Amino acid sequence: RRARAPACQCRPPLRRPIPPAMLAGDPASQWEWHETHRDLAKNMYRTSYSDMSHSRETYVRSDYPAGYGGHVPSMRFDVLHRNTAIDRNIALRRADPSRDTHPSFQMQLDGLPSVTAFPCGAKKNPTKGVVPHSGSTTNPRPPWGILTGKLQSLNQRAVPMTMRRNASAPTLASAGAQLAAPSTPTGLRRLAESPTAQMRSTVETANHEASRMAMPTEAEMLAAERWG
Repeated sequence: RRARAPACQCRPPLRRPIPPAMLAGDPASQWEWHETHRDLAKNMYRTSYSDMSHSRETYVRSDYPAGYGGHVPSMRFDVLHRNTAIDRNIALRRADPSRDTHPSFQMQLDGLPSVTAFPCGAKKNPTKGVVPHSGSTTNPRPPWGILTGKLQSLNQRAVPMTMRRNASAPTLASAGAQLAAPSTPTGLRRLAESPTAQMRSTVETANHEASRMAMPTEAEMLAAERWG
């Protein structure tokens, strides 16, 4: 008969005691041992309106400066809520001296100067008196503003003097010719006046002549249209 080998006298490996809460399978303590369940339960009933009211995140944002074309975990994995395991792991990796990770760009995203040792901030150039205006910022003077003439803007009440408005008012039709012929005293007087006053005088004269004209009857208008 073979001799039985002696039993091993080595001590069994030590096992650390596992907390009862870390044992998977207990639904009562799932919040403690299931991190995905914990993140889901925390953000289950969050709404965009509630987050906006409390100035919290409402859309997926990047943790890197604008224009960065590398890998952005929050954008790649569509991370909306920033209180989950992925942000905790990224923060732990950034604090680990044995890992080569990017620093935090939160100060740059917040608009705080963090590049130089002695930041000066944005330059504040003077603005008083730089652009001359007439006392109102909506009416700058040249060369920043638009030069406007003294004539009235073209509308139904201010028509150019050389424009033939209506054949029933011959004074309006001949207004340009009267102004172009300053040989008469009337033409000299009108040239001395402003264009606005000339236009007003011409319109008043035309209205006065039109009021003195007789209104043609219906038969006369038909006859004029028929016989030309």
